[in-house]
Amino acid sequence: MNTRIKQKILSVCAEKIKQKGDGVQVSFYAFFANKNHDPVTLMAVARWWIEEHQLNHFEKATKIFAMVASLDDSLAFQPFSIQQHEGFNHLTLSVANLDISLGFYCDLLEFKGEVRWNTGAYLSYGNCWLCLSLGEATPSQDYTHFAFTFDASAMSRVRQKEAFNTVNQWQLNSSEGDSLYIEDPDGHKLELHSGSLATRLNSLKAKPYEGLEWLN
Repeated sequence: MNTRIKQKILSVCAEKIKQKGDGVQVSFYAFFANKNHDPVTLMAVARWWIEEHQLNHFEKATKIFAMVASLDDSLAFQPFSIQQHEGFNHLTLSVANLDISLGFYCDLLEFKGEVRWNTGAYLSYGNCWLCLSLGEATPSQDYTHFAFTFDASAMSRVRQKEAFNTVNQWQLNSSEGDSLYIEDPDGHKLELHSGSLATRLNSLKAKPYEGLEWLN
């Protein structure tokens, strides 16, 4: 995928320079059919463009051509290309009010807003990709919930915000590692957790669940 998007950028820049001269400018949207076309790669290129190099929305095609041509194929956009790895890809939650949900996830939980449109938004937190989709929300009424990795300082910031006082906590923590069990504005059950699978498995060696057996 890295080589493909690299060649696409070089091809688009070269064609625009050929048609309109060295002064022609491009934005990162020029390399995609629309904002919903290959959104993972779009986010990767947007982050490379905005975060890593702090480029303007429009830059000279000659400049972008030279920058991308110099990239090592094995490293091009690699930090953000989550499709390169097998495993969990993204989480989509239905929300009744996009603005309220964006405020909850971005202002309170400090997710980063990537893009939004009339009926949804893409957010990120570390390597987590979260999609908010406008629609009727019917949160689970059982123990099903969604856990995000939060370190101690991030969890402390959440607890100290005034908005946290209005959040419903659906469970108190009784497991290994610090956790906050909260509901989002639509009632989706979330967990902010500072541990990992490795730390949980280690804790089970000392204090196993009833009936626990190791599978490998």
